Amino acid sequence: MLKLKNILLILICAITIFANTATADAKPVTKQVEVLTKDNRFIKAKITYEKIAGLEKYSTVILLHSIGYDSSYWLNLVPELNAAGYAVIAVDLRGHGQSVYSSTFHKKSWTYFTNDDYAKMPNDVMDILAQVQKSNKNINLNATAIVGADIGANIAVMVADKMKVKPKTLVLISPTRKFKGLYIPITLTNITMPILSMASQQDRYCLKEQKELAKFSQGGFYAQNYPNGGMGMLMIKVNAGMTQDIVKWVMKYLKPIY
Repeated sequence: MLKLKNILLILICAITIFANTATADAKPVTKQVEVLTKDNRFIKAKITYEKIAGLEKYSTVILLHSIGYDSSYWLNLVPELNAAGYAVIAVDLRGHGQSVYSSTFHKKSWTYFTNDDYAKMPNDVMDILAQVQKSNKNINLNATAIVGADIGANIAVMVADKMKVKPKTLVLISPTRKFKGLYIPITLTNITMPILSMASQQDRYCLKEQKELAKFSQGGFYAQNYPNGGMGMLMIKVNAGMTQDIVKWVMKYLKPIY
């Protein structure tokens, strides 16, 4: 009888370990989103989230990368946000990553863009969000936060202004008053959510710009600066804890479940 109890105990432990391992190794759900813009450019994004039993809608974090990079450079930020219970929409901006082709498969990189091309990026993001809302009923775009880096930071401000239901908060990495013609001070006066601005102490230009942008903020403008790194999303790679700082900030203003 004692041996039988021991065998049952071993089996229960084995099943528990297997279940925990399976949960830890479970990959998040990944979906591709694609839109064709009015000027016939394909814009692509990736949605990721972890399945949560009984959850009908996910609060959503929108990621807008730095110029010259793409959505894959967010490193551990995407899985950390997913683990916190958020859906993530990581956009490849026009001319970057998977968003470099026209409907006739003509390739055009950001390196050949004029300011007129950059000016279309906020509307590209809005097109992606409209497509997400249409085709993904479990993504709650009435409960969002936006994280953007350098040009993505400026686009984040413009997108927030365009959204009918405003984001709960913005995280702006290396924001500047004007980036490739995208001027945001006046737009900042139209929005009232709290903003976290991140910059490197080695980037004197962005530190100066940070102070200037704070003058236009209507909902609270908070600076958190780091000793290392240059400009944009690659700061995450060289500053330990920056990813967690972003996640903690988002969680402060955006509940994972609404």
